[in-house]
Amino acid sequence: MGELNYTATHGIMQLLRYQQNYPALGTGQLVLGNQARNLLGPIPQVFVDYQAMYQINIFGDYPHKKDVIPSAIFVGVFAFLFILHTIIFIINMSRGHYFWITLTYIIYCALKIIGFSLRIVWQRDLSITAIGLTSEVMLIIPSIILVSFNLILAQRIFTWRHPVGGSRKLFWGVMLTLYAIVLGVVAMTIMAAFFPYIHLLSEAHYKQFIKVNQTSSVLVVLYTLTAISLLGLSYFFKPTRKDENLYTYQPWWIESFHPFYFVPKNAAKNAEETFMKRNHNHRHAVRVIAATHHHYNMVEGLTNQRGSLTHNVSLTIVCISTFVLFIGSLLRAVPVFQARYAKDSSAFCNPIAMYIIWGAAEGLLVFIYAVGRVDLRFYRPDRLPAKVRSIITAEQSVDQSSIDTEDEYFDDESEFTDDSSRLPKYEDAHEREKEDNESEFHF
Repeated sequence: MGELNYTATHGIMQLLRYQQNYPALGTGQLVLGNQARNLLGPIPQVFVDYQAMYQINIFGDYPHKKDVIPSAIFVGVFAFLFILHTIIFIINMSRGHYFWITLTYIIYCALKIIGFSLRIVWQRDLSITAIGLTSEVMLIIPSIILVSFNLILAQRIFTWRHPVGGSRKLFWGVMLTLYAIVLGVVAMTIMAAFFPYIHLLSEAHYKQFIKVNQTSSVLVVLYTLTAISLLGLSYFFKPTRKDENLYTYQPWWIESFHPFYFVPKNAAKNAEETFMKRNHNHRHAVRVIAATHHHYNMVEGLTNQRGSLTHNVSLTIVCISTFVLFIGSLLRAVPVFQARYAKDSSAFCNPIAMYIIWGAAEGLLVFIYAVGRVDLRFYRPDRLPAKVRSIITAEQSVDQSSIDTEDEYFDDESEFTDDSSRLPKYEDAHEREKEDNESEFHF
């Protein structure tokens, strides 16, 4: 170590390290900060600046006074988005339109508000490690949450294109396994971010935690690509004959995806009640998102005048969000792999990059979710009430009723016989359909 480094500040910090069996430089910020306060009282700024130079570099760097204004701006931005999504959610709830993913965007905005607010507080005293760690996690985790629900949107497009495959147990098993894995990745990310700051680690253990952090950052980067991969699969493989012959239950009461359009009050509930008069196939149809350019038999309601509800914009929304989240996770992974001290950090740690990605780009993305009306584009009808699903048709006529004229696709062999003690015989495809629908996971 150079001669210039042997200052009084360096000497005191080395003394604190030697008292702790000489841990790796940059670890145990919480422990050293508490000991410094016990030794010196209020920690002089020169000690805080010295310790900050030897912290591991992070995306967005450690905050300073110049970070107050941009952080405050994005507190305001996400507060506006929080209010916007809350208003949409309340209006939808009042009309019986339940799109629970909107709650995710509300929680996302709340976490961002906390993260940027704590960054303002943290810049006043970098030695307050608890505030710094909370701020860092509140800025990282929301992006991973957004990736997860972006995947759900892609999954609904896949099921709309492939209702047979999208409702099978195998497909849902793969998706649920993927969601479970990401929970482990989130836990790994939090642990890797927290542990070196709150514990004094040896050089060997410190390097191990750096590798853990690198592994989690790679997994997050790969995870951001799952949504676009699922979209690619849904369009690479064309719908099969089974998909085309299968009944689907679309929300026919959604007439527009316009930013200021809201569904009629209790439209979903009224639609559910019509199933009291429908046959078995209708009651167990695969629930998919609304669209007019479909390839399948749709369970129709009182009207099918819904305008042109295409999903080109929906696909664009998923693609844009995937791109933004991928770039953000990639830029965060670069400093993790560089693993330098803050004083030697590269341009990737510049706060401007963080404000552009985690602030402006993600803020614009959440705004697109609102004005693009994902609550209408990706709405899947709620599961029918138990009293409707439990209905067993006692007898079914060969002659089709007026409400089922266009939808019925039973053949003569699948009808009930005059013997009421016999159960209805359905085609194998219909039996498989029932099994698939019973395995469906409901968001």
